[in-house]
Amino acid sequence: MRVSCALWLLLVPALACGCRAQPTPGGQTEAGVAPGAASLPPVILPDLTSVSGPVQTQIQARFNLLSPSASNSAGSDADRAPRYAELGHVLLAATFFDEAVLCYRHAEALQPSEATWPYLRGHASLRKGDREDAASAFERTLALKPDYLPARVWLGDVDLDLGRADAARTAYAAALARDPESAAALFGAGRAALASRAYDEAIERMEHALRVDPLASVVHYPLAMAYRGAGRPDKADALVQKRGNAAPELPDPLLQGATVVLDSAVSYEGIGMQAIRRQDWPGAIQAFRRGLEVAPADPSLRYWMASAMIAAGDAAGAEREFQAIARAQPDFAKAHFSLGAIFDQQNKPADALREYQAAVRYAPNLSDARLRLAFSLRRAGQLPEAAAQFEEAVRLDPNLADAWIGGAQTLVSLGQRDHARDWIARGRRLHPNRREWAQLESQVR
Repeated sequence: MRVSCALWLLLVPALACGCRAQPTPGGQTEAGVAPGAASLPPVILPDLTSVSGPVQTQIQARFNLLSPSASNSAGSDADRAPRYAELGHVLLAATFFDEAVLCYRHAEALQPSEATWPYLRGHASLRKGDREDAASAFERTLALKPDYLPARVWLGDVDLDLGRADAARTAYAAALARDPESAAALFGAGRAALASRAYDEAIERMEHALRVDPLASVVHYPLAMAYRGAGRPDKADALVQKRGNAAPELPDPLLQGATVVLDSAVSYEGIGMQAIRRQDWPGAIQAFRRGLEVAPADPSLRYWMASAMIAAGDAAGAEREFQAIARAQPDFAKAHFSLGAIFDQQNKPADALREYQAAVRYAPNLSDARLRLAFSLRRAGQLPEAAAQFEEAVRLDPNLADAWIGGAQTLVSLGQRDHARDWIARGRRLHPNRREWAQLESQVR
């Protein structure tokens, strides 16, 4: 998920909680039709029984400000438009996408000259999966606020998703004309060039994006594809190893101003992940811990909290949390994997082997766990078993160069020279720059 999308989950002061909201059966509570928006259907609350009581309270409190019976329901369009938008924010955060889009449409109808409302409708439509409406909304935003760079970047992203590479390139070019150092716009322009098979341009744009934002690991994979398209597989291999999900930063005041946090585990997990992206380990731990107060049995929250604790230097605390997950939910493979890594660092090979075996048992397709298990088996002298795990690791992910090297070394130790020669040849084709190949080849001649 893009960083800018995740900004919906940034922490803002929560609404005061009153009594548990009681929506009418079928969610047929209705807000008054906004003056100036008579052509739109009224906003009707969905059935809220699928969300927690605190979240129901948040939604109902904002909805009540729009009900015909509310004492403050009268007022100018400029007063009522933000109320519709605020209800849209919380409905969107709770994944009631249709209702959120309708709220933003009411806000637009009440204040047609305000660029914020179509921009937020565009994001709500994206969450809903309606890219055509999102593109229209971002175009409307730019008609009202042509200098708003995030709208141009998002329009380019949507056009690219819809297969309109030429339109996307135009949008990104306009964004770069306003800010040549925007990592998000550079990344978009690079992807648009890649879609048009303009490989040299794609490389130039995406390399520039990484210089601006070195933490944007999502750039690595498409950049690798651009290098392969340009006939430079040597550059591609190293980049594939670095692939990740961290998107380039895109400062977005309109979107950030509409953020809301639901009193739910999902929201606090999102806040914690944003803190991890910023390497704010105390902030991440605090967010995940708050989420565990809401959902104490949630293993994902506890896993990420423990991961942040490791990064903050509290390995002992992290080990306790991973152990707690493994006891409560033994099939949570990532907890076993992390415990294995901790035991490796503590020079406890038997314990590490046990945990890697558990990780593979519960998540057979977790290639990194297969790789760690293979090395642990090799250290334990279980060479045939290690060779089998290296084989499985490269089957799951041929880009694991260490698995090819480790597998070759294991086959050499087993005396399987023919198998080792074939393995080395296959691995070297994929990862030609590893220095170990020459020595391994000399051992199987």
